[in-house]
Amino acid sequence: MALARVLANPVLTAPIIGPRTVEQLRDTIKAVEISLDEEIFCMLNNIFPGPGGKTPEAYAW
Repeated sequence: MALARVLANPVLTAPIIGPRTVEQLRDTIKAVEISLDEEIFCMLNNIFPGPGGKTPEAYAW
């Protein structure tokens, strides 16, 4: 799901996946088959705003 979200984001151009095994690579490639509609994409962006958004207190060291 995380990789599908990254792939659906037009401002991101090159996700780094880093599989250690062929099996992990095969599982990762399945992300291109997931289609996120606008509603789900917006909900995920509200939960995980990413860089440039307000930093959660847990990360503000």
